[in-house]
Amino acid sequence: MPHSSGGGSHGGGSRSGHSGSRSGGRSGPTVSSRRFPGSRRYATYRHGSMRYFYASSDYEPKYNKKRLLLGIMYLPFLLFVFLGFRKAMPIVPKDYNHNIIIRDDADVIENEWALRDSLEVFMNKTGITPSVVTLYVDDWLGKYATLEKYAYDRYRSEFDDEMHWLIVYSKSKVYTSGGDYEWQWEGMQGNDTDPVLKTRELNKFNKELQSQLERGDADVGTAIAAAFSFFSDKISFMPDMAVLVLTAFMLGFILFHAYYMLGLNEIKYRKAFPAPEEGIDDMSPYVYDPVDEQIAFKANRPEETEQNICPYCGGKYKIPLSGRCPHCNAAVSEEQ
Repeated sequence: MPHSSGGGSHGGGSRSGHSGSRSGGRSGPTVSSRRFPGSRRYATYRHGSMRYFYASSDYEPKYNKKRLLLGIMYLPFLLFVFLGFRKAMPIVPKDYNHNIIIRDDADVIENEWALRDSLEVFMNKTGITPSVVTLYVDDWLGKYATLEKYAYDRYRSEFDDEMHWLIVYSKSKVYTSGGDYEWQWEGMQGNDTDPVLKTRELNKFNKELQSQLERGDADVGTAIAAAFSFFSDKISFMPDMAVLVLTAFMLGFILFHAYYMLGLNEIKYRKAFPAPEEGIDDMSPYVYDPVDEQIAFKANRPEETEQNICPYCGGKYKIPLSGRCPHCNAAVSEEQ
């Protein structure tokens, strides 16, 4: 919906417009690179080398791909972030009616072609189509409480898109005792113009147009043309840094939250296996086989060997082996 871009009046100065209408962690197993109470040592084979880590007793070295379905709940937030970036960037749609409207019902524009040239320069630079309407106060007073409300309805009746910028100028038919007449103006901009017609930019235009009208040494059309020419030279196409920084922060938070909620931090541990405690690695007769992705014996040991070492807890036991470590009850086997 369109909204006010600002306005002004005779003796009242200019004013700004209104803003456009725009639209915890998961509890579970603990994994750490350092030992902690109740932890168990695990190993995983990555990039040609063995990596070790510690995990709580409820840890299972696997990844449930169904957790990725939780990513659906992040889609609305990512859409909101996308709209935020779009609003921050000064990009406007191009597929709409670019006809400039100039209707001088108050008969205050002497050189319409000069005004149209100024409006076309602005349109070619920004992609936004400006238009100007003038009328007498009697044409709207009594039907609308304010000129802003009239400008809103006039925008809706003239345009079926959100890419126009309408300037409505109103004057009284009766001169005041000072020999002048009362006047006021109102700007009405479509929502899709917001990326370019930002508040800081509109303040420049509003002050310039108000100043041109208050000087009174030229007709209204010339004053509006001068304001648009000034604005075309001064307008900046830099992104709105406040919106850009806030949106980037929100995106970072969403990605950080999703990384842990979806368990993406656990994928690298999905092929992990229990490992001997530190200090007995060299004595362990087992090694990880990256081809078969399982623990294998380094070499067959002689039959006279009387002791074996559990690769999980480091406990020693005598052969022959019953199939489980007598210390930690882990399933182990040996080929003699």
